[in-house]
Amino acid sequence: MMTRLECLLLMAMVLGLVAGCGEDDHGARGLPTTTTPALTVTGTATATATLPPATATPISSNLAADVNGGGCYPIGLVLESPLDMLDLVNPEWSPVLNGTVVASEPVLVHGSITGGHGDNGGDFPATHVRSDQNTFVDLDPEDAGRLATGNGGEIALEWEVGAYPDWAWGSKGDRVVAMGRWIFDCGHPGGSAGHCSDTTTQGCAIDADCRPTRCPECSNTETCVNPQFGYSSEIHPPFATAVIRRGRGGIVSADAGAPAVPATRTDVFVSAYAGGAGDRCVLTHQRRGTDLLTKECYPLKDPVAADHLNDRDFVFDVPLPPKPANGRVSWRIVDQPLSGVRAALDVTPRDADPQPHLEVSVRMTQATADSLPTGYAATLFAGWKNDSTPLTHVRVSVDAVSIHNALQRVTPVVPKTCSSSHAMCESAADCPTGESCTGVGTVKRWRLQVAVNGEWRELTGLDSVSSGDVIPQSAVFDQYLPSDGAIELLANGDGEDCIHTMLGKSLKQDLAEIGFGNGVNCLLSTPHDPGAVHAVYAAPDFGAGADAMSYQTPSVGGEGGSCSTTGNRLCVLDADCPSGEHCVTTGGAFSLAYRIQRLP
Repeated sequence: MMTRLECLLLMAMVLGLVAGCGEDDHGARGLPTTTTPALTVTGTATATATLPPATATPISSNLAADVNGGGCYPIGLVLESPLDMLDLVNPEWSPVLNGTVVASEPVLVHGSITGGHGDNGGDFPATHVRSDQNTFVDLDPEDAGRLATGNGGEIALEWEVGAYPDWAWGSKGDRVVAMGRWIFDCGHPGGSAGHCSDTTTQGCAIDADCRPTRCPECSNTETCVNPQFGYSSEIHPPFATAVIRRGRGGIVSADAGAPAVPATRTDVFVSAYAGGAGDRCVLTHQRRGTDLLTKECYPLKDPVAADHLNDRDFVFDVPLPPKPANGRVSWRIVDQPLSGVRAALDVTPRDADPQPHLEVSVRMTQATADSLPTGYAATLFAGWKNDSTPLTHVRVSVDAVSIHNALQRVTPVVPKTCSSSHAMCESAADCPTGESCTGVGTVKRWRLQVAVNGEWRELTGLDSVSSGDVIPQSAVFDQYLPSDGAIELLANGDGEDCIHTMLGKSLKQDLAEIGFGNGVNCLLSTPHDPGAVHAVYAAPDFGAGADAMSYQTPSVGGEGGSCSTTGNRLCVLDADCPSGEHCVTTGGAFSLAYRIQRLP
């Protein structure tokens, strides 16, 4: 049995996730606190087994709650135990329909991307191998029924970084078609409280709030009336995406020496693997929230998307650029890395249509010589073979990342110490004979990603970063730009801390490895923002000058700085500075070195 102190520590751990874990549509989010839980719809309803028609209005977020037949378990306004908070991630995501079971019919959505991000850290580690890539989508009116009333007008597509390759990520302004698991995000009930059935002045979220143990004035038979929930719906995770990018050129023919022409680029990725949010064990509801402390799901081995991966083909349209006189439609497919059995791709031109396009089908239902396909990964360039629109070939080469402040605390959240003597150590060799070196120590890994005109790449060599390091890079982006085009470069990410060492492991394993108290402290740590590089270079030179130019652009904003008096001493927190000093935040923790060239 846990002591009261341990319970309070767990409470701190879970409440700490409010600031440290998860992402909403445009910023940080986490498990709600013990104030008013969430809802914003009237009445209750029972989930059905039939997908609503694509033209339906947003579905009621109230359907997520277990009392209405859903698979999310809201907590009370008053907790009998801090362990009650674990109900919010038991499970963390449940199907919109038939929410009490893991299996769900995938849905197809279409829309325009309004924003997104790569690995910025901050997701709950026990349910993730890596943090999620988030894509925020303004759905087409025909797909409005995939929203919930708690969404605020957009839906998020969330797929773990690492499972979802960088070249397939979408960006603001792109179109996207996605198929995947349609869920309610159970960790964030949102909304407003109801009231107890007799003691109407008493607010409540669940019936337990209206019982004498939590409400001394209430009777044993009172119930909670009309609580309103604001759970958001998501496609989390997808198992198929097509990101459609326009306003650029590409080589649309396989003919040797074929020139670039205005083109639509479509990045297509299909895979059943999605990390924790796609695994049956992680998604299975436990009888009690406290069972999560002993639950073991790693290594992950049961992707739920595999149940439906070969049920139907993944079909979408690719719009073509404006047709030139005597234009002849053409397309080129560039395979991307894929493990497993690659599906066939069918492309049918509809060039005589009033809005010329390609009909594309990833044939997931069609067996290959080996077996049914397990995925697909490719980039398709489509346009008109004899389009004479002038384009400028611009190459952006990312050469290096310079680390100005590694964003590492002077005293780690969980220092490495010898098992008995508790002396500081880096390995068992630093400890007395027979002792081991335990703990986490300084976390030195960064995650950075860079995009050029919305095409993303993760940067490499950042597993061990120190202030002053210059880390070579080799990311190259070739762009074919019209006269009104531009180069837009963006780089961002995070410096990791103790919580990131807990990714891809169960709470049981993490707490066994570093202990309960250290585990709480580790979970309370947060990613460190290194700032962002954002630069735009317009025509006619696109930042290349007469031929080529090199840049060393510092990030702006974020954490890190120097101590107020000892100005040459780097810091993240006041505790990193000598007594009596504080950390003066200047941000700009890194610089990006890149070169822009105009090529023939």
